[in-house]
This record gives sequence, C-alpha cells and structure tokens, in this order.
Amino acid sequence: MFVCRFVSFSLVAAVLVGCGTTPVLQQAPPAIAQGQHYGIGPSATVARTDHTLRHLDTDQTVVYTQNMGGGGAALGVLLGPIGVAANMKMIESQTASEADKLKGKVVLNPKAALLQAAATSGFALQPVAGAADIKVSPFVLISKTTETATHISSAMMIEGTNGAQPWRRLYRYQLPGAYTLDQLSTIDGVKKAGLQADVVNGYVALLAHIAAETEASIAAERKITVKSSQLTPRFEFEMIGSLVREDAGLVWVRTTAGVYALAPSDVQIKYL
Repeated sequence: MFVCRFVSFSLVAAVLVGCGTTPVLQQAPPAIAQGQHYGIGPSATVARTDHTLRHLDTDQTVVYTQNMGGGGAALGVLLGPIGVAANMKMIESQTASEADKLKGKVVLNPKAALLQAAATSGFALQPVAGAADIKVSPFVLISKTTETATHISSAMMIEGTNGAQPWRRLYRYQLPGAYTLDQLSTIDGVKKAGLQADVVNGYVALLAHIAAETEASIAAERKITVKSSQLTPRFEFEMIGSLVREDAGLVWVRTTAGVYALAPSDVQIKYL
C-alpha cells in the first residue's frame, strides 16, 4: 500500500513524497503564452496571508514567512485537532511578532526591480497588465529557514488562462547571504540599496530562464529528489523534482510547485 504525504508551505514549496503516482512537475508556460503580452499585476495568491505569512509593505509585495514557534508534530499527535490548532496559534503569534519587527525596516521595491531587469534583459514587460495579458506578480520572499537565519529571494508568480483553464507558474531566486532578524530590522541605506540591486540581479536571471524554458528543455532535465530548508523550513522533506542546471554558483531545481535557484549549501539532491 502506497502512502502519500502532502505538505503545503504556500509560497515556499509544495511537497509530494511516497505516492503511487508520479507527481507532475511545474511545466513551462503554455504555448498560447507565446502570442500574449506580459504585464505587472497583483496576484491573489501572493496577497493572501495565513499563520505562516505576513506582508511587510502596503503593496503586499514583500512577504515574510516562518513556521516556527509551535510545539512541533508531537503536539498534534498527542492532542489531535486541539494540538494542531494550538500549534497554528503559536506559530501565528510568532509570525505576527517578527513581521511587526521588520515592517518599515526592509524597504524593497520588487516591481521597480523587475521592470529594471526586464529593460536590461530585453524582456517585453508592461508596467500594468491589460485584461488580455499574462499577469506577472513580482515579490520578495523573506523566509526564516532556521531559528537564527533568514534568507531573501527574488520571486514572481506568473498567471494566465489557456482557453477557460487558468494556469500559474512560480519562479524564485535565492539572493546571497543570510541575516538575523536583528540585522534586517536595523539595515541601513547602503545595505538596502545593495539588497535592491541583488533583487534586480535575481530577476535578470529568472527572466533569462523563462525566456529559454520550453517543454523540450524540461523533458531533458534529469529526475532527482530534492531536500532544502529553503523550500521546507523547519521540516525538511524529500521532494520529487528535476535538476534544471547548475550555474553562477546556484543549483536550479524544478518541483511540483515551481522553479528555484538555490545556494548549493542549502540544497541536497539525489539522482533517480
């Protein structure tokens, strides 16, 4: 008997392990997208919050996520639904407290960064998406990956429709460095400017990937399992995926939830 475990970490990752059926990895945008324009617009997925997610800006484009503070899986096992609810409440309280500490301190502009990257890359991107356009929603993800370290990523959600069928793609690029909450809450102007430049560079790399990505190139990717605290903080799970490539000091992997460029020290892969 096969056992299927599914864990959703929202904008961080989705996990499928030990299932009797092969999970479907994120595909390239559908062929219809080649004849459409791309434009920036808000995403309902990026805008939502839960006990692990909070926004640090009014535009809802700088997202903080963490899942620590609860009693762990053992509490849920011991107390059942009551334990699960208690866990979520404790995590929610810590998420809110830490997000409040960072609000107004980590000032970044993902939209401006993406437009700058598009201009640099020659990627046709309109500042505002029209009704018939593919909607691109840039955001910066600040993820607490351990009790003491947070990492920052340039990320974007791309959404459109193929006939009546909606489609969504997630791309994320891990930026250099790790920070404590105290470091982020006291970041100065020079470091903010450097971080904004890193966000731009992340988008340049993501746009180059999107422009080159095809179903044929995906089919040639080697199948792997991947484990990373960047994708599943606190609880590291093996996920079915594929190795996109290794370049510029990063490992690019594809999962059911998205395409991620990760620091080699933060990812473990096994070839299938």
